[in-house]
Amino acid sequence: LTLQALCIPILFAYPYMTYLSGPALSIVLSIASVLKNNIAVTIITGLFILQNNAVSQDQRGAANGLAMTGMSLFKAVAPAGAGIMFSWAQKRQHTFFFPGDHMVFFVLNMIELIGLVLTFKPFLAVPEQYARN
Repeated sequence: LTLQALCIPILFAYPYMTYLSGPALSIVLSIASVLKNNIAVTIITGLFILQNNAVSQDQRGAANGLAMTGMSLFKAVAPAGAGIMFSWAQKRQHTFFFPGDHMVFFVLNMIELIGLVLTFKPFLAVPEQYARN
């Protein structure tokens, strides 16, 4: 959960990195990218563990298959959606509310926030074997 919350400020900082130049930009962008990628791998691994603990042994294959299907679907649709969102953002360069690329990263932060909220109690299924303890 803490790692998901750390992704939000990292994503928030990306549009402001354009004010840097030269080696400072390369260093900051490299650090942010390495952090984001490591956090993403850790989050996905943690979500797989949560998912495997949320279902019984006989349902685990179906749950993993459904999760992989959903993840593959979103990985297929995401590049087209991101392209549409970036081209829309380029048309809004001089607006008052989240101009240009700021809107793109705002939308990414909202998606990250939804993912964070979904890991809390009402949405996260706790199996009976863990609920009794």
